[in-house]
Amino acid sequence: MMTIAMIAAMLTGCGSSQSNAGDTTPSADTPPAEESGFDQEYTWDLSTTYATGTPIVDGLYHFAELLNEYSDGTITLNVFPDGTLYNEADAIMAVKSGELDFTDSGTIAITTHLPQYGFISAPFMVTTYDQIMTLWNSDLIQAARTELEENYNTRNVGGLAYRGFRNMSSNVAISNVDDIQGILLRMNTNVVMNSVFNAIGAVCVPLSLNELYTSLQTGAVQSSEGPWEQMVSYNLHEVQDYIMETKHIVEASCIWMSNSLYESLPENYQEVVDRAAKEINDEIEKNCMAAEEAYKQTLIDNGCEVVECDISGFITKSEVAWEQLFQDTWAGFTLEQVREAAGIQ
Repeated sequence: MMTIAMIAAMLTGCGSSQSNAGDTTPSADTPPAEESGFDQEYTWDLSTTYATGTPIVDGLYHFAELLNEYSDGTITLNVFPDGTLYNEADAIMAVKSGELDFTDSGTIAITTHLPQYGFISAPFMVTTYDQIMTLWNSDLIQAARTELEENYNTRNVGGLAYRGFRNMSSNVAISNVDDIQGILLRMNTNVVMNSVFNAIGAVCVPLSLNELYTSLQTGAVQSSEGPWEQMVSYNLHEVQDYIMETKHIVEASCIWMSNSLYESLPENYQEVVDRAAKEINDEIEKNCMAAEEAYKQTLIDNGCEVVECDISGFITKSEVAWEQLFQDTWAGFTLEQVREAAGIQ
């Protein structure tokens, strides 16, 4: 009898415990985590050569915060600025191979993988931000973006963000095309930009941004080109005497993502990436536009002299380079097609 009583008591206690454990009704202001739909955790890396403290990098850190917030804390994005993880070209290749989740750069993914569309970064061809945005959203470039996704594992998320016009700095005053003849000009690895500036008369020297300052300091190169923000970020006012507002390219930044990673995500996670990327690009664009003139003034305040530059000769020589590129590299397209796609009258 005692044994039976003990067993009955034990069964009663177990039943009470199961009843309490099953009472998982959430409070009104704390919904169950499983109902949010964010039930997987991700940790991703983003590499960029843009400098710490610039509007783009500030925006990328905010991008990480938004991804985490919109996914209920399940996405962690590690941001590596200043080229600490990869240089620009290597980052694009790492995204293609799946070794890197994200990179933020210009249109280098297109010019690297699809050189036939390299006109998107041709100096002096597309001269306003409205034109570059019209070109970016055209069927012409949409075809390139689709090919990047399908064949190069590279997806643009969030569109474009205005970074600023690319201009020139130099230790020699450049007021017209004659003054640039033979000037040693630091250039990135963009084949189109190298081809055009070589045709203009400069001697292009491809160097990573990390080598720019010391190369100018030692005289290995005499001049550079890029947005005012880049010149300030790399303290070029310490090693350059003149700046020229050539506005030869409208620079825009892009968030490039591994397409296989994107397509592997549940739909709600894809929506988080798209939403956060679009919001951040809008934020970056607004902040870059607001800061552009301030960066120029910083260069002036630190001793750089503004030289008025007649770019008509630059454009004439650029057109010769374009003609050759349309024959050799951009053979599937014409200048008229590009201008139409960009809304250039």
